[in-house]
Amino acid sequence: MTEKILTVITTLIGLCVVAAIIGAITLTALAATGGPSDTNGCRSDQASPSGQNEVRGVNNEDVLATAWQAKWSAFGQQLDAGQPASVAFTESESTSRAARYLNAKEAPVDDLVICFHNGEAEASGKVKLPVLGDLPGVGGAFESRMMARGTIDFSSPHPKITFTKFEAGNLPSSAADRLRGQVENMINDQLGDLTLQHKYTPNFSEGAIEISGTP
Repeated sequence: MTEKILTVITTLIGLCVVAAIIGAITLTALAATGGPSDTNGCRSDQASPSGQNEVRGVNNEDVLATAWQAKWSAFGQQLDAGQPASVAFTESESTSRAARYLNAKEAPVDDLVICFHNGEAEASGKVKLPVLGDLPGVGGAFESRMMARGTIDFSSPHPKITFTKFEAGNLPSSAADRLRGQVENMINDQLGDLTLQHKYTPNFSEGAIEISGTP
């Protein structure tokens, strides 16, 4: 049950997207290098007064991962005590916590960045394809950048994710769309085994996420 709860926690901060990246590794061995950019930053969906979609800097620091965990623990304690509560996270806090989680799992993902936009979460990272990525002298040629973006629905007892965008290296859009559907189904099958103990309402905005909860 602990693993199932952790799945929900990570999903709430956009790790549903990261899980998609991990789950897609074996399905993308033919993906070429290249792909999504904006490493270490999040490009805003909203244009500035000058008409530019600026890139927000995102930090990955251990102290921010610890801050995320402290906030989430306090949030959970309030809900367990029967009190409604809410908690907010920045992109840097979420990226730092997600990176710590993936490092602990020894996941082959580098340069992870979690972004929040109005109504959606997004994650990108450099995925190291198994075996080939470890070959001396040629490993870098088998590293591919991936990006996924989507929403999560808590209107039923079982959360459900929907991807609105999915890119994998230089895969053509038709192939990426098929991959997106396979990964989306895989994650929702896993979430279907989970019944939430509390009601959560995530609110994604540019640069942040706020999660409201009721017992």
